[in-house]
Amino acid sequence: MMKFYPILFMVLLLSACIDPYNADVEAPERGLSVEAVITTLPGPHEVKLTRNAPYGLSFVGFNRPEILAKVALRDDLGRTFVFTESQDSNRPGVYISDQDFSAEVGRTYNLELELFSGKRYISRPETVAEVPNIDSLTYKAVRTATTNKYIGEVGVQVTAHFQDPKGIENFYHWRPITSTFVLITEPDAEGGRNPPVSCCARCFHTDFPQPANVITYDDKDVDGLYQRKIVAYILDDGVRFKETYRLDFLHLGISQRAHSFLRLVNQQLNLTGSVFDPPPANIRGNMISLDDPNEQVLGYFLVADAEFMRVYIHKDRLEFVKTPFTKIFLDCREFLRAADGLRRNPIIPPLLPLDPPDDWNP
Repeated sequence: MMKFYPILFMVLLLSACIDPYNADVEAPERGLSVEAVITTLPGPHEVKLTRNAPYGLSFVGFNRPEILAKVALRDDLGRTFVFTESQDSNRPGVYISDQDFSAEVGRTYNLELELFSGKRYISRPETVAEVPNIDSLTYKAVRTATTNKYIGEVGVQVTAHFQDPKGIENFYHWRPITSTFVLITEPDAEGGRNPPVSCCARCFHTDFPQPANVITYDDKDVDGLYQRKIVAYILDDGVRFKETYRLDFLHLGISQRAHSFLRLVNQQLNLTGSVFDPPPANIRGNMISLDDPNEQVLGYFLVADAEFMRVYIHKDRLEFVKTPFTKIFLDCREFLRAADGLRRNPIIPPLLPLDPPDDWNP
């Protein structure tokens, strides 16, 4: 045992000689993020400004609204359109246009920002290109293999049919927006509450289609041909397609620069971790800091011609749907509150409505 004592002594001696190094690291600045989709559809339109929490700080990913900014849109005719900050306390950092404002086909726009700190930003110019109308929409259920060989993914694929203009370079983007579906529960089924709840089994639930794929396309190889393009995919989670799902989305004609940006975003979102993936990268948008050209601004100012599209997806017209693992033994009105039950949210979610929206027309 004595022969180990010199070794132990040396270890203690070396550890005692280590002096702590206090690194004085400057905290990184929060980066500005711009979310703006301005279209030819009736207003109002919105610009959302936030500051993202940089890596290394507490609450990574927490975005702080950028308030008290000056936001304006200028076109190639010299006209200025001012966006005013929302007075809704639940929507800080959101700037809204006048009700009667919408973009015009053929016009070129720049977004200009002046923050409360005095920093100024401007976008590269974006020109509104006309988008051809969609003739019809079709849908079908699809299965996708997953890493679990026993359980595949089920979803609904929506396809648009339209004529691509000949001799014109077109870039398309299909953007899902808030949609609505019929939520079906089994409040009076055995195995649920004791005694079972007699009401209610059918409600209307708003939903953002998942997954939120970034779908963009150019007509370089199919110029002038009739198009059949997948414009949306909605994951079947066992709840969305129990009856009727109303999908809403925008059919957009975008610039080549916007197409390139969105294609890279989609590429990064679909990284799987395999050796064939491209390396992760920071993707630059089209916003530039006038005070520091090296500052990277996240997001993109997108201005586009748009067509609002809507399709009702009926369960009885799908070849198959996902069988849920369990039943929902709830009064359907309380679905949001039950889903929110494990979160410490001071805002109580509302009850789901029993009546459909006024424009529900399946």
